[in-house]
Order: sequence, then C-alpha cells, then structure tokens
Amino acid sequence: MVQANGTEKTAPVIPAVEKALDILEYVAQRETAASAKDIATELDIPIATVYRTVKYLCLRNYLKEDAAADGRYYLGSQLAILAHQASGHRDLVYLAKPHMRELAIKSGQTAQLGILQDYQVVYIEQALPARPVNIIAALRTGIPVNVSASGKVLVAHLSESERDLFLSNASLARQTPESIVEIEPFEQELQRVLQEGYGVDCEEFARGIGCVAAPIRDHRQQVIAAIGITGHISEYLNQDRLQILIDLVTNAAAQISESLS
Repeated sequence: MVQANGTEKTAPVIPAVEKALDILEYVAQRETAASAKDIATELDIPIATVYRTVKYLCLRNYLKEDAAADGRYYLGSQLAILAHQASGHRDLVYLAKPHMRELAIKSGQTAQLGILQDYQVVYIEQALPARPVNIIAALRTGIPVNVSASGKVLVAHLSESERDLFLSNASLARQTPESIVEIEPFEQELQRVLQEGYGVDCEEFARGIGCVAAPIRDHRQQVIAAIGITGHISEYLNQDRLQILIDLVTNAAAQISESLS
C-alpha cells in the first residue's frame, strides 16, 4: 500500500501467522495428504514448530488428520465454510429466494437450498408452499449425503480427487432399508446423477418422504449449491408427476444459476 507521502506501507510480519498460512497454502496445493516431515522439509520450518502449528490448525478445523494414515494432513472443513461465506452466501440466498418461493408454490412442496459442510449436506434456506405442509427441513443441521437428493447432487459434482476424499470421510447412514450405504453402489448412484442432471431420494431419508434436487452453478460454471424439494412419496412414485417435479426443480436451478452468472 502506498501512503500519501509516497512511501510504501508494509504490514509487520507475525512469524507464527506466517508459518500457519505457509502450511495451509502448501497442503492446499498438494494432491495427497502431507506429513509433518513433508511440511518441515519443504517449508524449512523446525519439525517441533510444524507439530504445534498443525495440531492447532486441526483443533480449529483448518486441517484434518487422515484417519487412514496417522500423521498426514489435508485441508479441513473450516476453509470450505469460509470460502462459501466469502463467495457470497448472502448473495446466493438473496438471489435464490424468489425462485424458491415460486418453486414451493408450483410444486406444493418444501423448497430447500443446500450446501456441503463437514462431510454432510446442510440446508441454508427454505421456502414453504401456500398450503400447510408437515415436511419441513431443519436449517443448518447436517444430513448424511447418501440419504439426500441435494447431497447426491453436490458430491457427484466434486472433482474425482475431492469426491474420493469426501467419501473416505463421510458417513453413509442407513436411515431406512432404501438407504444406499455401500461405497460402490453409491458411486454408481452419483454417476447416474451426473448423467441425468438431478438427484432423487425415494424414502432413503425417511419413510413416506421423497426429494428431487438439481445443481446451482456460479459464473465459473462451478456447482456451489443445490436446490431441491421435499414432499410425500406418492408424488415420487407416480412417473408423470415425478417428471413434472424434476422439470420444476431443474428449471429453478437454471434460473438461479443464470442470475449468478
């Protein structure tokens, strides 16, 4: 920064902060988890300092220790949370709200806006239809991705390496007999989502409930959220009605994506 007198203003270097940021940037650019020795060698930081720093970063969820390989670290969920906030969650919700209200009215179901957080899907906004409903999602509460149409959509659109890492840490919960809890069948389900452009949950989260969701893309065409609806399972077992719901959801997703471009 240049001051009025023409001199350059510099910020003081705080060694502990500098080392923590160097470690985060180093781990972020790697394709595999990094060991403390890797970090110390590549960044020329004393190994004792690396251990103290990564343990604190893990405590704050900026790093996470690989459960399959003790002493190796990858980026934690807190960075994803900050990234979502920095990229304009408020703008996303603001732009999505009118489309969600319209979707809820047209479908007669609860409309939801979901993101990935802490290896689950979390709904950050919802809209209710005009007539009373008894199917209302809990906002800001994590739901296993395998039993959520929005969760399937969001995980399916991760890069291959991100998806592998995500699935190695996510819990695939068996909430009903319809829940897909094995990795291979779930990966096949994710491929179907990619091919068809939407995700469906038919009594995988709870008996009597169905959901359909589609991806929302930002100006870079990156999937940043999913919009979905939740209603009675009878509407999802009727193929004609299901197609109408799919069209409503995918159209709403396209309209929100266009508003973000």
